[in-house]
Amino acid sequence: MSVILKINDIDRSDLALTRYLKVEKIIDDAMDTCSFKMRKNDTVTPVFLDDIKVYDGTDLIFGGVIVDIDYDYQSIGEKGVLITIKALDYSYLLEKRLISKTYESETIHDIIADVLSTNAPLFNADNSQVNIEVDKIVFNQISIAQAIKRLADLLNYRWYVDVNKSVHLFEKESKTAPENLTDTSGNYVYRSLRRMASGAQLVNKVKIRGGEYEGDLYTDSITVSGNASKSFNLPYKMANLTVKLNTVAQDVGVDFINDFSADDVLYNYGNQSFRFETALTAGDIIEFSGNPKIRVFAIAEDSDSSDAYGVHEKMLRDNDINSNAIARKRASAELYAYAQPLVDASFFTYDKFLEVGMSILVTKTVSGSADTLIISKLSFQMLDPNTLGYKVELVSNKRLDLISMLSKLLQPDSLDVDETETSEEIFADTASIEIQEDIEVVTPVEDFESVEMQEEILVDPFDSANIVWVFGYYFPLSDSDPKRMAKFDRDATFS
Repeated sequence: MSVILKINDIDRSDLALTRYLKVEKIIDDAMDTCSFKMRKNDTVTPVFLDDIKVYDGTDLIFGGVIVDIDYDYQSIGEKGVLITIKALDYSYLLEKRLISKTYESETIHDIIADVLSTNAPLFNADNSQVNIEVDKIVFNQISIAQAIKRLADLLNYRWYVDVNKSVHLFEKESKTAPENLTDTSGNYVYRSLRRMASGAQLVNKVKIRGGEYEGDLYTDSITVSGNASKSFNLPYKMANLTVKLNTVAQDVGVDFINDFSADDVLYNYGNQSFRFETALTAGDIIEFSGNPKIRVFAIAEDSDSSDAYGVHEKMLRDNDINSNAIARKRASAELYAYAQPLVDASFFTYDKFLEVGMSILVTKTVSGSADTLIISKLSFQMLDPNTLGYKVELVSNKRLDLISMLSKLLQPDSLDVDETETSEEIFADTASIEIQEDIEVVTPVEDFESVEMQEEILVDPFDSANIVWVFGYYFPLSDSDPKRMAKFDRDATFS
């Protein structure tokens, strides 16, 4: 068996430095990567988006496109300059195309098939045979990959694009490894197995302190005592504050931003107070209403874990959590992941048929353990020019779910969409224009011509007796103007 590297379906293994070849596959939204070094010569020049395929014998283990090319000009040799290439799997191409379409009463498979056939015809939905019908879903200027992920999230499924550009959609934990790992299974390098059980992060009582949320509408009134008060305190910080003075509604502005030229009352949110421009009169009635801003605080506890290990508490502070419902979800997620000791594992194998997302049972007699774990990462590394080895990393399903949950807990499922929105498409024309200019060269010819010139000279009509001498700079206004500028170093004298 041998490792084959193809660029645009042409075998370039002879130019590749196979000892640097590395392929990594990571679960869920992270793209698979491939990196290697090769010599660029006069006939082979890899470029952006060239197709990359890696085979372990006859089995295709990676398919993608080039995204980075790093030239090392200090290592120029007889076979050309050394370059380092990084490629991402084919799902990269699905990130680069935006779609806008509404689907109603269609199955998830049919939606994915239509999106691909319309926008990415080289891909297919053959491995997304999910016939659950969606009442309505709107994709508004999101990538194909984001659209598929939204469909997967509807069912809490996983998805990926395989080496043949087929989109896979499947239930979590529905894929199992062909074989489990035991002391005698013989399907991995025996002494490479590592099992890490950790209780250091154990938490069974979680307290969440978040930001603020708006409570139900609160209304109260104040009776003014005395004639010197113009500032009044509120029992809470309030949103949507309204104020009435003796049943007359007042215009409410923001203190230090607005002023009394436009508003009757200025509200200071930080100080929980509002003020009038002038002092009110004893007996005036101020009625105010608004939504109190209440600090988010939630507590969740796993009683089974507390009974087994004692109480282990954790306080989380996150001002982005602005509702008790989200706080409860966050607390529950922490308990789900950390109420019991976590188990991770890794091992080395030559088995090329494992895939990320597969669940595998790892049993060890010496530790008396049996853990069902999820393959979260596969790393393919060259052992020699003809052999690939596979490092497998596993994680407990609870930890994997926590990572996934936290990544989207505070993110909306989608941006607000407007089904009536229209878009203007503007295209830049970058075509090259070739301009040709023809210049005719002619033989020069000598040309002799006679030119007649005539010169007219105007003689000053005034003699010295009739000239009117003036001081300063002066120029005659007409032929009949007798004034002339006197020059004292010549004919001008005082008399």
